[in-house]
Amino acid sequence: MDNDNILWQGLKQGDKEMFLALYKKYYHTLFFIGVKEMKDAHLVKDIIQQLFLYLWEKRETIQDARDVKSYLITSFLRKLTADWKKNKQSGVLEVVWSSYPEDQQPNPEEKLIRKDEQSHLFKLLMERINELPNRQKELITLKFYEGLTYQEIVQRTGLSHRTVYNKIHEGLKKLKLDIVKSQYPQSAALLSLLQVLASAATITSAQ
Repeated sequence: MDNDNILWQGLKQGDKEMFLALYKKYYHTLFFIGVKEMKDAHLVKDIIQQLFLYLWEKRETIQDARDVKSYLITSFLRKLTADWKKNKQSGVLEVVWSSYPEDQQPNPEEKLIRKDEQSHLFKLLMERINELPNRQKELITLKFYEGLTYQEIVQRTGLSHRTVYNKIHEGLKKLKLDIVKSQYPQSAALLSLLQVLASAATITSAQ
């Protein structure tokens, strides 16, 4: 929490390095929370960028945050919900695992099918995670489903930062190999989602 406050004060003072450190620290948490809520990765990414752009532009007037993580999550979800409703009315919703061309929007029947496919996709991913060794499963769940930072996982589990980092990446690597070998019809979509998770984990490895 102290580190969060330091980064927050750095943001308010116009320190770009601290601003970027805050962005990198919470990007993956906000992304995964957003995807779980809306199943629309493009919208989630846009809202994260918009939120941090707003914070940077309003850095001199934004209030102090007693709990930076809660402040970011609450602000993010509020804006995500508002923008999702607006985009839903215009009929423009896309997801990272969509196989449709960018210039081709599905009809209502296709949208229903895609919604079912997305639910099935998350179910498949969770099934694969549940088959991991207990420690890998625990750490991946803490990081990507509960949205904990590496430091928070270290505090909860008593493991070293390096052990947590290595176990998560070992788990993600094993998931990738299992998906490739399984040859699911949706393997490409699952692999795309795993790539996003792996990239997010790498971004925050130094936190």
